[in-house]
Amino acid sequence: MRHATTLNMLPIIALGTVFFTTFHIAAHAQLSARSSGQRVIEEVIVSAQKRDEALQDVPISMSVMTGDFMAEQGVTDLREALLYVPNVQVEQAGFFSAPRARGFTFNNSNKAFEPPLGIAIDGLPYTRIPYFLAATFDLKRIEVLRGPQGTTFGKNTTAGLIHMLTADPGEEVEMSFSAQGGDYGRQRYEMMFSTPVVEDRLGIRVAAFTDKRNGFMDNTTNAVQEMAQSEFRGHDRNGLRVKFLFPDLFGTHFKIGFEQVKLTDLGTGIEIIQASDEVKSFLRSYDPNTDFSADNYIASLDAPDGRDVRIRTVSSEWTIDLNEWSLIMTAGHSELEQYFTLDTDFSPAPAIWGRSGDTSPTSSIEWRVVSPIMDGLFGLNSLFGRELGSTDFVAGVFYQRRSMDDSFFRFTFDLPAYIGLTTAADAGNSSPTSPLFGIVAPPRDSGVVEDTTQVFNQRAAELAAFAEFKWHFANDWTLQVGVRNSTEEKEASWNQFFNQPQPAVVLPQAGLDEFQAERDMRDSEFQHKIALNWQPLDNVSLFIHRAEGVKGGGFNAFAFRDVDDELSFGAEYTTEWSINAKTSWLDNSLMANLSLFRMDVEDFQVLTRDPERTNIGIGVTLVRNAAEARSQGLEGDIQWLPTHWLRVIGTVGYNHTEYLNFTDNECAPDQSDDPDCGIATGKAFPFAPEWNNTLTGIINTPLGGTGLEFTASATIEQVSEQFLDLDLDERKLQEGFERYKASLGLANPEQGWSLKLIGENLTNKATGIRQGDLFSGIIVEIAEAPRTFYAQFNWSY
Repeated sequence: MRHATTLNMLPIIALGTVFFTTFHIAAHAQLSARSSGQRVIEEVIVSAQKRDEALQDVPISMSVMTGDFMAEQGVTDLREALLYVPNVQVEQAGFFSAPRARGFTFNNSNKAFEPPLGIAIDGLPYTRIPYFLAATFDLKRIEVLRGPQGTTFGKNTTAGLIHMLTADPGEEVEMSFSAQGGDYGRQRYEMMFSTPVVEDRLGIRVAAFTDKRNGFMDNTTNAVQEMAQSEFRGHDRNGLRVKFLFPDLFGTHFKIGFEQVKLTDLGTGIEIIQASDEVKSFLRSYDPNTDFSADNYIASLDAPDGRDVRIRTVSSEWTIDLNEWSLIMTAGHSELEQYFTLDTDFSPAPAIWGRSGDTSPTSSIEWRVVSPIMDGLFGLNSLFGRELGSTDFVAGVFYQRRSMDDSFFRFTFDLPAYIGLTTAADAGNSSPTSPLFGIVAPPRDSGVVEDTTQVFNQRAAELAAFAEFKWHFANDWTLQVGVRNSTEEKEASWNQFFNQPQPAVVLPQAGLDEFQAERDMRDSEFQHKIALNWQPLDNVSLFIHRAEGVKGGGFNAFAFRDVDDELSFGAEYTTEWSINAKTSWLDNSLMANLSLFRMDVEDFQVLTRDPERTNIGIGVTLVRNAAEARSQGLEGDIQWLPTHWLRVIGTVGYNHTEYLNFTDNECAPDQSDDPDCGIATGKAFPFAPEWNNTLTGIINTPLGGTGLEFTASATIEQVSEQFLDLDLDERKLQEGFERYKASLGLANPEQGWSLKLIGENLTNKATGIRQGDLFSGIIVEIAEAPRTFYAQFNWSY
């Protein structure tokens, strides 16, 4: 049972007051503005529905952040940006990344398991997790869409979509430079230069960044094991992007961009936070200083742990205007290469060392036509004497081909350490769970190992046709309908083999077999959405919205036996109902938006481990389709300019999740004998806090006649309790918490520079991203970052 939260609910009360006040006044009278149009929140134009339109006209629960706002707030990756978005997070720690929206999440164990929160960059969708980290420099804006986006962006967007749009060359010379430096060796530099080369014919924009940070997790085993690295959770990232814009290429508009990004992450730094006395004694025989305390940012790992990623992308957009019609082609090709090493046992014992890598090319092309606003219903002006208003539409065809080539996992088992650790873990159990319990391990340093490699290849091709049209059929009413029909074909192959010449003894006991297998599948899906908009006032739009989403079936790249339900899984289907209100007040100095939603899921894809074949660091993973689930709640955001010098931004997210029918959930290893441990029906999703809210105040005020400006900001983030593991074990229930971010600085708007000091997690609140079981009774945790301070300098021309 989930406990009552003890959070301070002031932001919720404040936001609720704003929403109540605005809607109450809308029902009785228009507000009178307190000032002239000097304090105005500028209209934001978005491309969430594959055509440019005002944010307030889009019947989707969504949030938008401009590049200027992100630069002002020191945002350098998606995780930081999503602080200002309700019910959406992207957690990242070394090789571990977890996009989450409305309680729907992703598990890194299966590289072919596509996330329910999609990612698109400049209109092109991608399915691999590193893309969530790739493009976060020189951005025009980020659009975060919540709920199914299947009609315009396709499959695997059942929970939402993050659309990142990079900045284009401008009509004038532009330059910018930013630098950050601070705790943990933080050094980040970003530059941009944009200029027209031939007036009205050719423009170019070049942007680059480098970002280095030392790890905040120390490693005790570095003192006794030469292979061990000294720290974890740092990174070294750099990227370059060049874009060319041809505003008039034989009467068309064409742009093309080239990008390369390299990402190096220094591991997850997983901490052991709970272990038996037998395990502690065994591990301290390898490292006397092995740490078992939670929340102290100290790990004990003997092997290297980290990831290297390189992404090279070329993308283009070609627009042909014919009278008032537009024909748009978006195309791109991207290649992702990654390699990572993993201390698979998360301990100072050399029990298992893992390595993995793959190459993943993706090619996409989309043609779409965007109509002008046409009188009547597609040209039919009236019917039975009744005027039919106006219509417009967008329709297109999309094709994508992607593959995962030579993806491999290799695991080396040191038998003395592996058998010794499993035996120590079972020593305190009345009923030992490991089949290796009681086996006499070879002597330490005997060099006896067992080694296995799995090679996985996958090909996927998707062809889809889509259309959306809007019919403004009455003065205050608009009907919008979208459809998409898609066909996707996938094929995969596995080849798992043992590398040592002698027969394997431990590997089969750990759930691994030598095998070769091939599978293929073909999915054909139809998705639709429908929205009805009523605009009773110029500043109030109300929407009711229904949408369907499909998360395609697929294959398990982390399977270890030739068993059907461990190799492949079926599609997942989501239906969303929502009511949205988008409003503006006080001469557009205040905007308040609210969404109420319910999402029902059939054949819910849940990645679990089979408790009967779970062993240290490996386990047998499989995706089950046996669950029905529901997510429902509300999302709200406000922006308010109460004075010339103060801006207030608030978000509120309430998300109640529940498994409606799920009896095959993962069990904690030491609870696998309990017949009820896998019954999750009626329980909440993991990693799904009911409440996540933020309230931000931003101050910009002149300092007399100096030309300088004082700047300050403060953000309070509130998150309620949540389970940090798939097994919903009460021991892994994290209490709710509050976290604070603030900045102080000076700026000279005329000269285009600003300097500020930024602090994050000011109270040094210790929280976790994820917890899990290393083995029976041994619990590990990935921690969030501690308090950090850094200085930031921005200059633009």
